[in-house]
Amino acid sequence: MFMTIQIRSEDDAWEVLNGLVEGQIKIDSIDEIELGDWIKSTLYIPEQRYDSALNAYMMRGWIDAQAAIYRSYALVKHGEANGRLLTDAEKEDLELIIKVKSGSSDQEAQLMDVIKEVLIGAVDKMDPTTLAIVIVSLALIWAGQSTMRNWLNNRKEERLAESNNKTLIKALETIQTVAAGDKDKQAVIQKAIEQQPVLQALKAEADDAKQSLVRHASQTDAVVNGVSVPAGAAAALTRSSRTSSEEARKDGVYYIRKVDTTVPDGFRVHVEEMNTVESFQASVQEVMSSLEDRQIIQDAEWNKVPVSLQINAKVKKGQVLEAIILRADRYEQPETITKPRDSDADKH
Repeated sequence: MFMTIQIRSEDDAWEVLNGLVEGQIKIDSIDEIELGDWIKSTLYIPEQRYDSALNAYMMRGWIDAQAAIYRSYALVKHGEANGRLLTDAEKEDLELIIKVKSGSSDQEAQLMDVIKEVLIGAVDKMDPTTLAIVIVSLALIWAGQSTMRNWLNNRKEERLAESNNKTLIKALETIQTVAAGDKDKQAVIQKAIEQQPVLQALKAEADDAKQSLVRHASQTDAVVNGVSVPAGAAAALTRSSRTSSEEARKDGVYYIRKVDTTVPDGFRVHVEEMNTVESFQASVQEVMSSLEDRQIIQDAEWNKVPVSLQINAKVKKGQVLEAIILRADRYEQPETITKPRDSDADKH
């Protein structure tokens, strides 16, 4: 018989997540975690009323949030943030239900069941404590006021660094500053990401959803996840930035988790870095690799052994967008040097 850990508020969630990442809380079953109905994404437009319907521009924000949910599930289950990999049944299970209270401007999407559904694809890959870290982190990333304030302020700093436009700067100054304790809470999230790297990509998906919700609510002042976002600030925050992908080398030792041979000019592999557990897709193109390279990669998948790869990648905001394997070499495990026992040394 196990004891249920009830998480009835955001404050409870931060306390539990801190206990999990610090090793103070261990669980034997994910069923020990009971999440309350506070896990929701909300949007409120002061002095506006809707008769259970939204205009098309505002609805776009929720549509983009739904797409981010699909990509998150695909990332956990397939190792690729591609919503097209989902079946119709999976999409139905992950569907956001947007409630608009008649005669008011309150909009909300319950996220508890959706977040649990996202983690179903990881049940066989993670132990219960790891699953708990990911599910509680996702609840806070998607629904937490603290993470919303931090996202707004991080985005504000990015925009200020990109522009010296006085009107834009004045609009950004209206952004609500971080509250006491927000930085400590984000340090907890960062520690969770360090322990479970998959959270980095899942957080990026949630951040994209926040960006779209804020952008498509920018026609007037709004309150997103309980945080005030003035119209001028929302427009300034979500204006297209100059951020672009950068070329990067991702050389390292990887496991080949899956091989896709449907690519016309070679094949595609799902790789997972041996130490950081970072995972992404990489192409193996015939014109850039030898027969020996391709054979080494296939052998590594069949035998479930690591392989040394030289990879050229395009990276944006820490995420690998494209990757090409330039060379593959068999990985030789370093020999462990053991000290002779005293009894053995005495014989010489």
